[in-house]
Amino acid sequence: MANEMDAAIIGCGGVGQCIAQDLVKNDRIQHLILADVNLKGPQSVKRRSKSDKIEILKVDASDPSQVAQVAEKADMVVNGTVPALNLKIMEGCLKGGANYLDMASGDQEFGHPMFEDQEKYDKKFKDAGIFALCSMGIDPGASNLFAKRAADRMESVDYVKVRDADTSHLEGYEFATYFSPDAMIEECIRDPLYYENGKWKRMPSLSTSEVYSFPDPVGPMKVYMTDHEESELVPRFIGKRIKRCDFMITLDGKFIEYVEFLKKLGLLSFDHVNIRGMEVAPIEVVIATMPRPDDLAGKLEGTCCVLTEVSGRMENQDTVIKTWTYMSHEEAYKLSGIHATAFQTAMPVAVAVDMFASGDISLKGVKSPEAVDPVKFCAKLPEKNIPVHEEITRRVEE
Repeated sequence: MANEMDAAIIGCGGVGQCIAQDLVKNDRIQHLILADVNLKGPQSVKRRSKSDKIEILKVDASDPSQVAQVAEKADMVVNGTVPALNLKIMEGCLKGGANYLDMASGDQEFGHPMFEDQEKYDKKFKDAGIFALCSMGIDPGASNLFAKRAADRMESVDYVKVRDADTSHLEGYEFATYFSPDAMIEECIRDPLYYENGKWKRMPSLSTSEVYSFPDPVGPMKVYMTDHEESELVPRFIGKRIKRCDFMITLDGKFIEYVEFLKKLGLLSFDHVNIRGMEVAPIEVVIATMPRPDDLAGKLEGTCCVLTEVSGRMENQDTVIKTWTYMSHEEAYKLSGIHATAFQTAMPVAVAVDMFASGDISLKGVKSPEAVDPVKFCAKLPEKNIPVHEEITRRVEE
């Protein structure tokens, strides 16, 4: 791969804007296309960066032919939209001949593709000589590679826990999320997937919680099991047989109350209803009333932490390896004009794009995050203001 490349980002909400701000400063990126159906995000990046590398295009990402027109101009297309559009954008990349990267998948119950649905495009991407790197954000993404880096040093692995915390509280908003509202709501209303003793299982939504002791400055936080990609991907691709894998995240009590209430009313349904001749899914109305995550920039105070805990045997001793990163919303706002949730999600993407440009990623077909070299990846994250911390605890055997 040449040292210079053209890149495109389709979908420039908070995360897409953070990715764009990093890529536009990257000497390996000679041309950056920012595409969206709403040009607020692309224009904001253009104003902030004042770079002539940027080209802004209005694109409907649900139309593969429009995506293909963008892909024809790029070596790499970053999907910054919602998981529901993953397959449409992948189809556009195949038509246009560009590599593809996204940050999350969805759930089939709501008609959204999971990784297994994306994997069906593997042969097409291989035949085209390009790759699709899926679920490559902070979690999933960096969390998977934290697990892989730890597991690679172990003789055997018992469990992988991914834990996500946020100490902030948002004043002035009754019902809001710091990243894609539909993705967050979907995670909470779906019975969460987890892996145990060779089988994938599900728990009733929001029924399982624990208090997890995060490293300072976060500390103990109540976390809830929600539906997340790591439970689907890590057991398959970590490279070792494991006994259990699950994901838990902090959730505001009020947010849970609203989600449960709206669910009971049927207002979080993806099934379309006819309203005065228009077909609308109730959840679309709810989401339309919520603030854009990038509109919350500068209004959050607190710290985000993403942690992966791996337990197993290393050098014939019971060992736990915890790997984590944390960032305050205030620091992220200074760096990007957005908040830590978006910034943390964006920077693993920026690392992956740079690794592709430099030749450190050379893949073909549809891949999960674990296909990336975890050591090289983790070494590059601090260059993007994402520090990687590690703690190794061994049990002394008598």
